[in-house]
Amino acid sequence: MKRLNFLLSLTTASNDFQTEQARAAEESAIRANVDLKILFADNDSINQSQQLIAAVHEAPASRPDGILFEPVSATALPHVARGAVAAGMGWVVLNSEI
Repeated sequence: MKRLNFLLSLTTASNDFQTEQARAAEESAIRANVDLKILFADNDSINQSQQLIAAVHEAPASRPDGILFEPVSATALPHVARGAVAAGMGWVVLNSEI
């Protein structure tokens, strides 16, 4: 069986809460026996969008099975979400206001 692969996109590495989220996610990935790649958007919504679009367009064998992200901006990047779902990827928004 294929080992699951996930991408976590967080807003910035210069925030204690965000770095703690990354650490907790890494520990959870180890316990769940899944691969996890973490990206930080440097508080730039365009950068975050480009990072996620690139992940959606990776070759099927290397693209993540799911994307979890905390949006930098007030949108949940619906155009990227549609692309991810169309590619068979899961899409999770980590934000209570979206």
